[in-house]
Amino acid sequence: ATANNPFDVVKTRLQVGAASGVSSHAVAKEFSSSQRSTLQWMLELVQSEGPLALYKGYMAKVARLGPGSAIIFCMYEQLMSLF
Repeated sequence: ATANNPFDVVKTRLQVGAASGVSSHAVAKEFSSSQRSTLQWMLELVQSEGPLALYKGYMAKVARLGPGSAIIFCMYEQLMSLF
């Protein structure tokens, strides 16, 4: 989750930019203006909002993935004990 989060932030911003039919949306205007690579978007995001901008939504992701992973692990162990 930690290494993937910056890419998820950029992906989400690009998706918002693709839905730029809402002309008053600031992020949509910013991200729909030009074609750039993911790394270029990351650099611009860090320059404009700081390095922590790449980890927006990180706690929500961990709060979702942690319990789900624990449940999967427990179920796997229980199933393996049956065989």
